[in-house]
Amino acid sequence: MPIVPPTKLAELQTNVHNIRNVCVLAHVDHGKTTLSDALLATNGIISNKLAGKVRYLDSREDEQERGITMESSGISLYYRLARESKGSDTVAESTEYLINLIDSPGHVDFASEVASAARLSDGALVLVDVVEGVCTQTVSVLRQAWVENVHPVLFLNKIDRLIVEWRMTPSEAYVHMQQLIEQVNAVLAGFWEGDRLAEDSRKLEEAKERWREAHGDDAPMTEWYLEEKDDSQIYFSPEQGNVLFGSAIDGWAFRVNHFAAIFAEKLGLPSPAKLQPLMWGEYFIDPKTKRRVLTRKQYTKLYGTGKAATAMPLFVQLCLVPLWQVYESIVVEYDHEKIDKVISALGVKVLPRDRKSKDHRALLTVVMQGWLPLAQACMVAIIEQLPSPTAAQPLRLPPLVHGEAKSQADKKAVEPTNDIERALFACTAGTASDPAPLVAYIAKVVSIPRESLPEFSSGASKGDRLTMTADEMRARGRDAVRRELALNRESSTGTPLSLLSPEDPASAVASGTATPIQNVSTSSALSQDASSDALVDAMREKLDLETDPEAGEDEILVGFGRIYSGTVRVGDKIWAMQPKYNAKSKNSQSYLKHVTVRALYMMMGREFVRLKEVPAGNVFGIRGVAGAILKSGTLASDPLKCPNLAAMHSETYPIVRVALEPVNPQDISKLVRGLELLNQADPCVQIISQSTGERVLVTAGELHLERCMKDLRERFGKCEIHVSEPIVPFREGIVRQSGQSGVLLGEVGSSGQSLAIISKTTHTKNIGDLDGQTEEHARTKPTDSQIPRGEVSMTTANGMVTITVQIEPLPEKTTRFLLRHEDDIGRVVKLASASQRRNRLYAASEALEQSDSIGTEEELENIAAAINIDSDEDEDNDESMETKTAKPSKTSELGPWLQSRLRTTFRRAKGWEPQRVEHAMANGLWAFGPRRVGPNMLLYSEKMIAQSSKAHTSWFNPRSHNAGESSSGTTPAILSSPDESDSEEHSEAPTAPVSVDQGKTVQYSIRDFEESINTGFQLAAQSGPLCFEPLAGVAVTVKNFVYNGGGSGTSST
Repeated sequence: MPIVPPTKLAELQTNVHNIRNVCVLAHVDHGKTTLSDALLATNGIISNKLAGKVRYLDSREDEQERGITMESSGISLYYRLARESKGSDTVAESTEYLINLIDSPGHVDFASEVASAARLSDGALVLVDVVEGVCTQTVSVLRQAWVENVHPVLFLNKIDRLIVEWRMTPSEAYVHMQQLIEQVNAVLAGFWEGDRLAEDSRKLEEAKERWREAHGDDAPMTEWYLEEKDDSQIYFSPEQGNVLFGSAIDGWAFRVNHFAAIFAEKLGLPSPAKLQPLMWGEYFIDPKTKRRVLTRKQYTKLYGTGKAATAMPLFVQLCLVPLWQVYESIVVEYDHEKIDKVISALGVKVLPRDRKSKDHRALLTVVMQGWLPLAQACMVAIIEQLPSPTAAQPLRLPPLVHGEAKSQADKKAVEPTNDIERALFACTAGTASDPAPLVAYIAKVVSIPRESLPEFSSGASKGDRLTMTADEMRARGRDAVRRELALNRESSTGTPLSLLSPEDPASAVASGTATPIQNVSTSSALSQDASSDALVDAMREKLDLETDPEAGEDEILVGFGRIYSGTVRVGDKIWAMQPKYNAKSKNSQSYLKHVTVRALYMMMGREFVRLKEVPAGNVFGIRGVAGAILKSGTLASDPLKCPNLAAMHSETYPIVRVALEPVNPQDISKLVRGLELLNQADPCVQIISQSTGERVLVTAGELHLERCMKDLRERFGKCEIHVSEPIVPFREGIVRQSGQSGVLLGEVGSSGQSLAIISKTTHTKNIGDLDGQTEEHARTKPTDSQIPRGEVSMTTANGMVTITVQIEPLPEKTTRFLLRHEDDIGRVVKLASASQRRNRLYAASEALEQSDSIGTEEELENIAAAINIDSDEDEDNDESMETKTAKPSKTSELGPWLQSRLRTTFRRAKGWEPQRVEHAMANGLWAFGPRRVGPNMLLYSEKMIAQSSKAHTSWFNPRSHNAGESSSGTTPAILSSPDESDSEEHSEAPTAPVSVDQGKTVQYSIRDFEESINTGFQLAAQSGPLCFEPLAGVAVTVKNFVYNGGGSGTSST
């Protein structure tokens, strides 16, 4: 096919009904890039013979070396579909389509690239190797398509392996492919059932709330039923046309409607549409008449059970048997007579040089491409089966606009509520006189070498010349000559370029309000229109490059996105919103930036074609968002009215950590700059700067790490880097299980942590004889069957203390919240430490004033000065921390903010009653762990908190401690005479007196062991019981504390 010029593709961008945005998804090595090459050959970008070998969309060197795709890349393709009119005269009508194709990786390390491709697409080609079957990444990409509401088409690839390698018969291959399609449909059924259960559970809770409001809390609910829903539309079925069969490496593919159109008339059916539903399943040709289709029951009745068991279904007889004959004659046996008969029967044109070729596989490719061309089958399937942007956006955008996960089990078109939603759902591009609101989504930011972009390269037109006609090349050459002549005249007359306004040179020249050239001697030079236009264009480009902040960078960041409504033009000033931006929150303004569109591109794989504007419904590249969008974000014309589209869902998370440092310490600035670029250009990279100054790189896997280090050394940092050994962190945890005993290990949670599920809870006996335990306490001690699950009582080795705690899992939402806000928790802990330090100094000053041996006035002044200094330092620290995070303006207000947000995560959580949650949020929370900031909680029961030193304080308000109260977590032992009664404050504490010198007793309570309990909790949270990894999502509640005395052979002191 001749090369399609980019001007033709740009014209097709305006017809949104004839646009298809498609991504190619599959497991690694299932044939995605080979299929993409075959589609590229239809536009003359590569040769048909090179399809599958050149791997055009794998532009990186390491991609070509390894033979796998590491980055998703897009390309725009042209396709003309010819259809026969339905009138009396058979006339072929052709329609032109624009296919925006995105090739994605299949390796698990690059799942974030799959998420980007799925967000930008409305449909997907899902490839499955018929030999390897459904693999892990097949399930992952299907899940990604399901979450993003992307309509899929199944492609069963590498059928040639069933013939050549496995030597299956057509009937065996048919059964094998039936089972494979059933496996894929089973995966989709699992997604459907999961979403349906979640949807029904949500609706049931809402119905219960309405019932309680109407009939009271104790009234049983009687009116409730599950709504029946049809799920047939989500499955793959060849008779519906959403399944392709083929071999990408051999260049052929087909759908059953292709053979239905060939054999419908021969079988006596009025139209192919009548035969297509019979092409898959238990349908057979009548062996006598050859013009009738029978079911298995009819076939058995006419010809008996024996013949019915050996009969071949329609799909086998009409589709697979001819395929097997071609492969056996050319590849397996290579029989010249059979080859000639096959070529003649198929009506395929084969050149003499191809016929005489000694490469049997090359001859097979020529024959199969002439008979069942791969590109044609795929393009027609894309156009007929996948939706256009106008059809897809009403279903895909409501969850993105409103931020609600709307499952496909309840997929319905949502009516728009305002003008912006109407423009979004209708994919309105608008006009210059009546513009539509601009809303676009940048799925990822890629780093492009400066010389690869046309505006920064002296050979800027090299990529364009590959896709231009001869007339366009000659026209561009004439324009270049005129431009050079105009520049020579400008330089000879000495006209300064500064006379063109650098702020808006184009509008000044076009409107006539500013005269760019004031010298009278140049009037003759501008009399010619061509020379004048060339001069203005040259000056404009020169001024744009001079004012472009990225003009001097070696690596330039280009956003890869999709425009949902409106039209974006070069020079427009738009708003860039990061995922955390919220128009209703004043504290999120730091996530909003005003940017200028420097350039727009049509993504053509390795090449970039410059565009002046891009209308709604298209995939595009944009330059000018560097620094405003980190990894992904929304572009809008009005940040207050336009929605901030929801963030992408990713199936993987970065877990492999390495520490980086330059080999040459002088290259530290290069490393820092390189990490900044890498963090923006890679959607699945995390950069962590430790408090020690160490820089940590977190990647998705070892292969991803290798790619990142290659980019750092060769492109971004350009320096030698020392890399530590990879570290993969894990977390241990518990989940709530049924009452059955036993231990079950598994993986739970959607946040990526591997959690150990322990379903058996045992009660450990007390160690040794307890001297301080009375007979009454022993009689009232509960048995193992009476102890709540997760509760355990332990006595220290010296018998001094017995403590009862209950271990239970935190809700998953609470665990995720704590993991995300570890820094904020650390700020509150730091503030509490400063408050405790001031309280201790205040208590020390009071003690000195009341002491008989009080020091001099100078000592008291030093203490007071120390208190003031600490207070000033704390306020400075608060201000410095406020500038780093977009949370409440003061650190003292951060605790209540965390308290309210944390309370909401416990809502409707199993095992957490509202009273317990309220007690924990009020003053029952003692600490987080490990390191006092982790995703685990140490709680005190109501009984224990009343006896502790924080009975009237809250963790979330550390400044609320009384000035005279010691907040160190420990209190001195209370000394009293034997005849003195205990104070009311400590009368409930189960303490035991111990004899000491001078006739006094020492009474210990939980106050004296608070720091010891906290320390033990921090150590246990830091190292779990299974593999000594930190715990996550564990709540430890101290329910009882008993001081037994000094123990046997131990001193009470």
